[in-house]
Amino acid sequence: MNDTEFENQLRGLLRPVAASPDLRERIREDLGATAVKLPAYAGALPRPKRSFLQILLRDFGWAGAGAAAALAVLTMLPPKQAPVSAPGEIASTTTAADTQTNTFEHNETTNELVAAQDSEQLVETTDGPAREVHYTYLERHAWSNPHTGARVYLEVPREDVYLLPVSLQ
Repeated sequence: MNDTEFENQLRGLLRPVAASPDLRERIREDLGATAVKLPAYAGALPRPKRSFLQILLRDFGWAGAGAAAALAVLTMLPPKQAPVSAPGEIASTTTAADTQTNTFEHNETTNELVAAQDSEQLVETTDGPAREVHYTYLERHAWSNPHTGARVYLEVPREDVYLLPVSLQ
């Protein structure tokens, strides 16, 4: 038995049962006079179409309301105080201690040759025929902060392409 046969059998077995007359009567009594009968065509009335100008004004209205709300929030924020400095001096927000603890020193850079690939095609150059050789490297850079002991590592893949002249014999 495949899926469609199984579904067809279930559709044949599982049919909804009509509500009993007693249940219908109780529902009518519970609803009573609050139930309002709508004409059959009430849901079929088309909505009036809006013009392009009405839609544009509605959208600009919502955009303007959002911008006004954003401006209201921004005006409630306290202004940021700039540090006071003597005339002729440039104000700095970092102290000497902060700059010492936030400095990283470059420790090392390594280049690791990962792969070398020689192409079979010859390229014609002004100096004669040459062959492309692709070298793939992995560069590793390391920095450390001597005050905090933090280390930062960065790995960068790099591919170099060289044209090696071919000597014809």
